[in-house]
Amino acid sequence: AGAACRPAGVVGGSTSGEPAWAAFAREAVAAAPRDVVVADRAYPGLSGFGPIVAPFVEAASGRLRDALADGEPEGDGGDGTPVLADFRRQLTRRLARIAARTLVTELHEARRLDRLSGEGPEERFRDFVALTARRDGLDRLVTGYPVLARLLATACLNTADAFAELIARLAADRHLLAPAGVFGDSAGALGTSTGPGALTGVEAGAGDSHRGGRSVMLLRFADGTRLVYKPRPLAAHRHFNSLVEWFGSLPGAPELRVLRVLDRGDYGWAEFVAERPCASGAETRQFYRRQGALLALLHALDGTDLHHENLIACGPHPVLVDVETLFHPPLGPARSADPAARALHDSVHRVGLLPQLLVGDTTALDMSAIGGGRAASSPIETADWAEAGTDRMRLVRRAGRFTESANRPRLGVEAADPSAYTEALCDGFRAGYTAIHDHRDELLAPDGPLRRFAGDEVRVVPRPTWTYTTLLDESTHPDLMRDAAERHQVLSLLRTPRLGVPALSGVEDEEIAELWCGDVPVFATRPGSGRLWSGTGRTVAGPAPEGSAPDAVAPTGLARVEAKVRAMDTVDRQDQERIIRTAMVSTSPEPPHRPGPGGRTPSAATAPEPEQLLSAARSVGDQLVSLAYRHEGRTNWIGLELLGERYWRLTPMAADLAGGYTGPALFLAQLAALTGVSRYAEAAREALAPVPGLLDALHGRADELGALGSGAYAGLGGIAYALTEVGTLLGDREVLDLAGPAVR
Repeated sequence: AGAACRPAGVVGGSTSGEPAWAAFAREAVAAAPRDVVVADRAYPGLSGFGPIVAPFVEAASGRLRDALADGEPEGDGGDGTPVLADFRRQLTRRLARIAARTLVTELHEARRLDRLSGEGPEERFRDFVALTARRDGLDRLVTGYPVLARLLATACLNTADAFAELIARLAADRHLLAPAGVFGDSAGALGTSTGPGALTGVEAGAGDSHRGGRSVMLLRFADGTRLVYKPRPLAAHRHFNSLVEWFGSLPGAPELRVLRVLDRGDYGWAEFVAERPCASGAETRQFYRRQGALLALLHALDGTDLHHENLIACGPHPVLVDVETLFHPPLGPARSADPAARALHDSVHRVGLLPQLLVGDTTALDMSAIGGGRAASSPIETADWAEAGTDRMRLVRRAGRFTESANRPRLGVEAADPSAYTEALCDGFRAGYTAIHDHRDELLAPDGPLRRFAGDEVRVVPRPTWTYTTLLDESTHPDLMRDAAERHQVLSLLRTPRLGVPALSGVEDEEIAELWCGDVPVFATRPGSGRLWSGTGRTVAGPAPEGSAPDAVAPTGLARVEAKVRAMDTVDRQDQERIIRTAMVSTSPEPPHRPGPGGRTPSAATAPEPEQLLSAARSVGDQLVSLAYRHEGRTNWIGLELLGERYWRLTPMAADLAGGYTGPALFLAQLAALTGVSRYAEAAREALAPVPGLLDALHGRADELGALGSGAYAGLGGIAYALTEVGTLLGDREVLDLAGPAVR
């Protein structure tokens, strides 16, 4: 890779054996104009760099134009059409983002050396663009930054191929896309008419880019029709629709609306679902009841990553627009020694519909399908540009902006408050869970709806997508655009714990290879198979069973789901409902404590009898023991963690005294000392089991102790206090001896 990115020059020189991207870059630069005139106007954002990347865009447009010669019969995609204009606009934006850091560095260097003409900063910026966009300037740029040339050319080649592929597939499938099928409002079968009118626009990038620049695209037609193109198999979505139809026929199960799809093997088409408000409060309650039933179904299918962008509120119906992550293998927390972490991972919380926070340094934002979707600033700062369009243009870090999503139902113009519909959500979940439980023999039958998924392609997400998108963006630093080996070293951070450990081992090589192609890495499997492959088509190692040899074979996704369905019972359903209710607390806009109307009625100043107090304490202790998650000598609870005095997050309890597991341990130890009941003492000891390992880890990270602090409730002081008290109350020397290391 390094050698391929170090040509002597892009214009001129040998072309023998050069990769496709280098040949394309050479042709693009050779076609650049000798002189460039930059219009006298303002250039917000990265728009001013358009003339510099224009030769690459035009070369890609020519490649697309040639490919479309035998495409759409009505002229869709021909030279000068809106489709080609969309292609140019979107590709220009993408290339400008890739080149921005290098171009701003060159801009500063040109200003420092006084190479720019013009009286003001805007004029000098335009002069820089004109000098760089002409043939000799562009040649110097790509010769000095060969990795940048590779990234620009690769993006052009991939995007042109993806558009050409779309147009060819649309031409071949027009007769299948009848108004009564994918496009219409009825639920009729796909027909054989000529389909919609001329294609008037294509919006790419509706999802992440995978498999050589391919992404979900939204198509617009002259008759007003809209259609979604998905460049991946839709068999799993088709079978999900059949499963939902079966589910809706069960007694007591709410009827769910699905996204109609046309599965064409390696790709498919889906109807475009527009957001629609509810007509009444009753419809809003129906929406949340259906969402609860949908949550039960997705939980049973091991669905995950179903966040606010994957659901549309269409009147009283929550409509899923993507179900590619069903039958998902366990992620990291599933193998944790913390039983609460394992339980939360295996619960309804994993689906992604329930409130889940994206946490930054100072703020947090709910990204879930139920609680998310509000317009808000991103908690994570990303690269942006200050004083754009001037020679003082520079990179700054600032919070991005999330626009409002279509996942929350509306009554008129007001979006619903999810916390007000917790009962409807739980009622729907209970109905859905019970329906699956009562008819599981039919679901699990050899010819049942579950087995139809066995050969379908489903996606596996080994680590958060933002890890990949951040690496793609940050690895365009100009220092990395000179030498492929330097950039490769940065991408190889995926092999280190700094970027998290992937849920599946052995995927790093493929992750890096796909990032080099400009793609977000994607991995796939089949529910009935243990094989895992990357976006390049190469097979990679699948997950091994916990505690087994590395070469052991893990259960298939289908086997895991079948085992989960067989284990469904009333106790588990109540446990899942409790997690739903706890998670929904975090969506409430109300303060956590509010006095009731009229205040509290005064009571007699008489102390309760000690036996009454002890009975109440035992009731609390029994509940703590029953709610605890226990595994191999560890005990913990799932609770709400307060972040920054503003946000509540559902999470396994940490170690602090106020909100962590040392608090229940202290209570249970006091109760054991008063009652002599051994189960309270046993739970208290098991709750403190991870403390020695925690203290050992903290001793090795002294630079982080300042942030943790020595406070009584949230710091080491509270942990030391709990250890001292529990050790004394239980007469346990081992626990008591831990207080010393905690204090030190």
